Amino acid sequence: MEDKFLNIKETSQFLKLHTSTINRLIEAAEIPSYTVRKRRLFDREELVEWVKSHKDRKPIRRAKKERRSRLAG
Repeated sequence: MEDKFLNIKETSQFLKLHTSTINRLIEAAEIPSYTVRKRRLFDREELVEWVKSHKDRKPIRRAKKERRSRLAG
């Protein structure tokens, strides 16, 4: 049986994102998480819903390229 809550490393593997990206999302309050006794935990079901809620957004790389071109031009 899979654990309901994941730590940062497990969340990184689950979402296929680098831990530094997870930390940036935490700092920006963009990803659902909990702090319990100074440990950051993530609810697996909430992460699935969070991913589903972002399906219409532009890919990160594309958005960065567009932002750079706007700043240059």
